[in-house]
Amino acid sequence: MQRSDQDESPPGRARRRGWRRLAGLAAAPLLALSAVSATAQGVWVTAPSMPTPRAFIGGAAAHCPEGLHGRCVYAIGTENVLEAYSPATNVWARLPQLKTGRHDLASTTAPCPRGVEGDCVYAVGGATGAVGAAGETVLKTAEAYSTRTNAWLTLPPMLTARTGARAATAPCVEGQGLGLRGTCVYVFGGNPGGRAAAVVTPLNTVEAYSPATNTWATLPTLKYARYDHGGAAAPCPSGLGLRGICVYAIGGTGASDPSLSSVEVFSPLLDAWVDGPDMPTGRSALAASTAPCPEGMSDGCVYAVGGSDTAVLGTFEAYTPVTNGWVTLPSLPTPRRGLGAATAPCPKVQQSSCVYAFGGNATLTDAVTGTTEAFGIERPPQQPGGVQRPDPQQNPGTGQNPGTGQ
Repeated sequence: MQRSDQDESPPGRARRRGWRRLAGLAAAPLLALSAVSATAQGVWVTAPSMPTPRAFIGGAAAHCPEGLHGRCVYAIGTENVLEAYSPATNVWARLPQLKTGRHDLASTTAPCPRGVEGDCVYAVGGATGAVGAAGETVLKTAEAYSTRTNAWLTLPPMLTARTGARAATAPCVEGQGLGLRGTCVYVFGGNPGGRAAAVVTPLNTVEAYSPATNTWATLPTLKYARYDHGGAAAPCPSGLGLRGICVYAIGGTGASDPSLSSVEVFSPLLDAWVDGPDMPTGRSALAASTAPCPEGMSDGCVYAVGGSDTAVLGTFEAYTPVTNGWVTLPSLPTPRRGLGAATAPCPKVQQSSCVYAFGGNATLTDAVTGTTEAFGIERPPQQPGGVQRPDPQQNPGTGQNPGTGQ
C-alpha cells in the first residue's frame, strides 16, 4: 500500500449553535488546515491533493483498510486507480487497482456481497478509454472493494450498460418477486453511448443490486432521463408524504436541457419516484453527498457541489428533507466539474463531519486536477462548549506517522 502526504447515528432534529459560538476563535484544529472561506454555516479547508489528478471519478466513504486509521474517503476510477484519504492522519494512499479500468462510473458504499463481512465500496458501469475520446466502450461491469480484505470482488453485471450514472445505498424494494432483500445499491440514469457519441441519449433506467441475494432487478424508471447528475440517499421528505430512507437524483444533463435543476425522489416503500423541489442552480457533472446539516437547519442534508452549465461552477447548495427546501452555502473555493464527493470526519478533528470535494476538471475542456477541499460541518458537542471547527493555519499534507496514515 503506497502512502503519500500529497499523494453515524441516525440524523437528529436539534439545531446546532456551535459554529456561531465559535466563529471568533482563531486557533481551532480544523481552522489550522488552510481555511479558504468560513461563515457561521461552516468552513472550507484545503486538504492534500489526490496523488493522481483525474476527473469523472466515483466518490465514497467507508472504513479504512488495514494499515489506515478511521473512516476514509475513496476516489475511484479513471483508468483503474483507487486511492483513499485518511482524515485521521491527513494523507492519501494508493490501494489495489480496479479489475476493469474505467471512468464515469457510479459508486457508493454498502454491505459486501454475501459471504464477505463488512462494508464494500461499489464501482458500477462507466466506460473504458480516455474521457470523451473515440473508441470508448460503455460497460455493465460491477465490482466491489472490500475494506477488510483490501481486494476487489467481481459481481454480476448490471442489466444495462451505461456511463454517467449515479449510485446510492438505501433499503431494498422487497416483495414483488424481485429477488431483493435488505440493503440495496441503486443505480439510476446514465447514457448508453459514452461522451464521444455523435448523439448522447440520456437514460431513465433504474436498477438495484442486493448484496444479500447477489441479484440485480429493474425498478420504476426516472421521470426525467438524465446523466452526469448528483445521486445520494437520505431521509425521505415527510412533506411529500414519504417516510424512511429515499434515493435522490439531482440535476444533470437531460434530453433537451444540458443543465437540469430538477430533483426526483425514490421511495423504496412506495416503489415510486416523485418530484422534489428544484435545485436553485441547474447544472451537470456535479457531485452529491449526504451529511449533517449546517447551523440553523434541521439535520440530515443532501449537499450538491460543483458542476457546470456554460462555465465550471463552485456552487454549493444543501437540501433538507425536513423542510423540503434548498439553501445556498459558501462556494467551493476551486470550481470544478466531474469531481467526486463523500462525507467523512474532518481532517484531524474526528468529532466533526466534512463534505469532501476531490478531483475534477477546472475548465470545460480539460485541466484535470487532484485538488481536495473539505467543508466542515459542526457536530453535536461532546461536552458543553466542546465543538471543534476546522483549523486553517496548519499546512496540509504534513500528517505525521505516515505508516499509520492514508
